[in-house]
Amino acid sequence: MRVGYVSTNYSLGCKADKTIKLSSLSEERVLKVSSSNLLCLKNILEWNLKHEILFFRISSNTIPLASHPKFHVNWKDKLSHILGDIGDFIKENSIRISMHPGQYVVLNSVREEVVRSSIMELKYHADLLDSMGIEGKIQIHVGSSMNGKEESLNRFIENFRKLPSNISKRLVIENDDKVFSVKDCLWISERTGIPVIFDNLHHSILNNGESLNDALSLVRRTWKDRPMIDYSEQEPGEKPGVHATTINEENFRRFVNEVDEVDIMLEVKDKEISALKAVKVLKELNKLD
Repeated sequence: MRVGYVSTNYSLGCKADKTIKLSSLSEERVLKVSSSNLLCLKNILEWNLKHEILFFRISSNTIPLASHPKFHVNWKDKLSHILGDIGDFIKENSIRISMHPGQYVVLNSVREEVVRSSIMELKYHADLLDSMGIEGKIQIHVGSSMNGKEESLNRFIENFRKLPSNISKRLVIENDDKVFSVKDCLWISERTGIPVIFDNLHHSILNNGESLNDALSLVRRTWKDRPMIDYSEQEPGEKPGVHATTINEENFRRFVNEVDEVDIMLEVKDKEISALKAVKVLKELNKLD
């Protein structure tokens, strides 16, 4: 297994997800902040490699405001050198990469303007990965349940089939904790070929009676390569679904004893600190890739 964490490393003192206000949008500002984000991303990946962390979720803010209608910066050409350098580092060291656009990406919205803006945001993510010359998955939720679940699932499939290939080939869907369970994601996958990311915390809240192993076995069939899964724990005293500040090593050990041949993305607030704990556990169990 590989283990990873999301977008930020608190040990390094740099940020790979700086953004800018729309009122400050200019080519100079975009290129300056984007360059800073990319240099920090390279530092994070180098740090991760030293600590045997070979899975990482790149921030959606790497190129700030890149999908906004007022954005007209040719970042792919002007930042090509550093993008290529990062991509080469990722490929040379077999680092697995994912991205996860935010809550405003709703591919199955009933509002056409939301679908259009969602596709523009997905295009930016695909363009960023393409500019690095790397494989990488773009992870989203199924989205809206407006007009009922069945119609919502069909809207997702209809809009997915309209996507450019550089987006559709990267897209993966994740079960959520409110509406769309693993079973619903599998229904979409059967009709589209989209891989399904299994989220253990969401599954513990919303499921159709499947055990963890049964659900993961079904999800595994949707992948041609090793499945990516999301792992998090419930924060004590908070409402269901709130991610824990850090992983509990014993809980994580029990979890990985139940699963094999997956890459685990930690959705935990202390980021690389929990990733280091996870690496330690995987080494003890002789399960670290």
